[in-house]
Amino acid sequence: MSSWGFYAIGVEVGGTFTDLVAIGEDGITVTKVPSVPQQPDEGAFNALLQSGIPIPSIEDLSHGSTVATNAVLERKGFATAL
Repeated sequence: MSSWGFYAIGVEVGGTFTDLVAIGEDGITVTKVPSVPQQPDEGAFNALLQSGIPIPSIEDLSHGSTVATNAVLERKGFATAL
């Protein structure tokens, strides 16, 4: 096991902000960064980088996206995805 421990991380990509919550041996870390509407994965990666958590220390990762949910509900986006 590494010296930094392991983290369970949750990332939620919204239309305005991307939120990251990490729970580890040293407590809870919360990070909020602006979303990147055309590339939602970039917002998630930016949140991870800003949190300072080393990628190899991630043990569990959960992902949610109001951007995807809203696209379905509002019937926006590519027709093949709806």
